[in-house]
Amino acid sequence: MSNSAATLKAEFSPSFALHDMEMSGEFSRLILDAMNCVNQDENIAINLIRKASTLLRPVYAGPAGETKGRPSGGLAPWQINRVKEFIERHLAEPIMLDDLARIAKLSTSYFSTAFKASFGTSPHSYILEQRVEHAKHRMINTEAPLSEIALDCGLADQAHLSRLFRRATGSTPSAWRRFRRSAGVHATAA
Repeated sequence: MSNSAATLKAEFSPSFALHDMEMSGEFSRLILDAMNCVNQDENIAINLIRKASTLLRPVYAGPAGETKGRPSGGLAPWQINRVKEFIERHLAEPIMLDDLARIAKLSTSYFSTAFKASFGTSPHSYILEQRVEHAKHRMINTEAPLSEIALDCGLADQAHLSRLFRRATGSTPSAWRRFRRSAGVHATAA
């Protein structure tokens, strides 16, 4: 058994039940397609099985033998940590959704859904929030000009930083910086 096949077996070890009978035909088709292409391209087979798994809901025995579905959809803790670390290390660069999905070892569309379930926001919005937080930190702790801070945050220019910052905080970066400095805030951005 290959590493990928072992990973799939571990991911889908709980018992599962189909949501309804209409889904069973689609589920069967996806599994058959996966079985037919597993020898040619294991990655395609794995993606087909993952798609099929979205038609399933895990069933766990609760108290007194009753079964119930576990809340679905989010990223695993190791995926969350890897994605957060990647975003933090690459804030100054363009961050592509495909790269984040690859880090989490998921398809791009499934990753987007799982990310939103875990973080409560889209990957794009989360990245923008992190860029604003990084800009706040730089504005408080350095004398760097806003144009340099914008580039360091992966934004096109100072105008881009200003639009994004105002949308997120209700204030321009320069007004926010002046206020924080006059208030004597120098540790972490609030």
